[in-house]
Parts: sequence; C-alpha cells; structure tokens
Amino acid sequence: MSMKKFVSLLFASTLVLSIACGKGKEASKQDQGEDDETVTAAASTGSGAPAPAAAAPAAVSADAATLTGTVKFEGVAPKMSEIKMSADPYCQSQHSGAAATDQDVVVGPAGELSNVFVYIKDIKGNFPAPSTHVTIDQKGCQYSPHVNAVMVGQPLDIRNDDNTLHNIHALPTVNSQFNEGQPVQGMVSTKKLDKVEMTPFKIKCDVHGWMKSYMAVMPHPFYAVSQANGSFTIANLPPGQYTVVAWHEKYGQQEQQVTVGAKESKALSFSFKG
Repeated sequence: MSMKKFVSLLFASTLVLSIACGKGKEASKQDQGEDDETVTAAASTGSGAPAPAAAAPAAVSADAATLTGTVKFEGVAPKMSEIKMSADPYCQSQHSGAAATDQDVVVGPAGELSNVFVYIKDIKGNFPAPSTHVTIDQKGCQYSPHVNAVMVGQPLDIRNDDNTLHNIHALPTVNSQFNEGQPVQGMVSTKKLDKVEMTPFKIKCDVHGWMKSYMAVMPHPFYAVSQANGSFTIANLPPGQYTVVAWHEKYGQQEQQVTVGAKESKALSFSFKG
C-alpha cells in the first residue's frame, strides 16, 4: 500500500469515528432531558405537591330556577310599640309627623310579615363576593334596612345620615365584633366580614338604645328578606334539592325542603305564630 493511500484511509476512519462520537453525545443529552422530565413529573405527585386549586366559581346556568314565596303572621298582630326619642331632640325632630315605631314585628293589613330572612341552607359551589357595596343607613335615628345580609368579603358601608352622634356596635358570634363612633353627618365606614354567619346577629347603637338591626354573612348569594307585602324571591338557583330557612328575630326559624328543576319557578309559604 502506498503512503498516499494509507494517509487517505486513516483520515476517513478518523472522520467516521468523530461523527459517531458526536451522535452519541447528542443522544446522551436527549436521554438526560427525558430523565429530568420524568423526575419532575414524579416529584409533582409526591407529598410536597401543592394543594389542588379551589373550585371555579359557579356560573349562572341557563337552567337556573327561581324560588318565590310569602311570609304570613298567624293570629292577632302585636301593636308596634312607639319609640320615645326625647333623650335626643334631633332624633325626635325627625319624626314630627308620625311617631317612630319598633321594627321587630311588622305585619301588613292581610297578615304579611316583613323583615324575615330567607335563605338556602346548603349548596355546593364557590361563590365569589360581588364588588358592589351593601349599605346600612342610620336615618331618623333608626337603622335601614332592619334586616340585611352580605356575602363573605363583600364591602359593607355603614352610613350616618343624621346630624347627631351614632355609634355602630356589631355583635357577631363568629366574626370579630366592632364598635365605632360616627359623630359627623355623612360619615361612612366600610367593613368586610370574613367568616360565614348565616344566623343574623344584632347590631345596636350605644348612644340610642332603641336602635337595632340584624345582619347575616353568607357564603352564597341565594337569600332574600321578605318585603312589606311578605314576598321574597331567590333567583338564579341551580336545579337541585335544598333546605330553605326562614328566620325572624322574635319568632325563631323554620325550615322547608324543596326540589326545583331546570328553569322551574316554585312558590313557598311560611307562617309564624305570635
């Protein structure tokens, strides 16, 4: 074999060996990458894995049902007691036309009972608090509305519409209590309650002992308060079987079972005895 042929053969062999080694290196990197992905996936299923994300908010279904109803008072309605406001001349001046009355039992001419808090007791789903504010107003030295509710985390505005000192003293049993003075007309304090408290708690004014109202803190939006005609409506309710609670500050609470189908509207009636 000539020297020229030997050198050519040696060069060709070296080139083949080099290409093979290079391919081996790339294969090694690819294998290592696959191993890394396998380790990551395995680690994600271990005990140190993050908790599953919270359920998505339940959207209003096209099949949503509606509950309507009325609340009645049985028997002879108690006379609404007159509130004596002479201790604060400003408060008294706000009711010169007709005396202010207590709102604990408000019964209409046909026995309609207002200020009854009606709500769904249990329902599955995650319902984010709306950004809209709920307001408790202090006007004419009385709270308005008398019975109200917010969702957990929903802004609650407490407003003094009177030209006299008020203080709002909330008495929840689950949420933190607060007691705050409002000496200036037009003052607004905003609160957020962070725990579920479906049985309404009392709110009072330590300056004016007759002032009181009730507030519930709900995990969902399926609640209502009976109006002056005793009626209530709970809309956008997913089809299902539910326990409906009607609560009154003086007469306690009642429960009814109800099943509503897709797009169904069903009526309930509650009756409280004096």
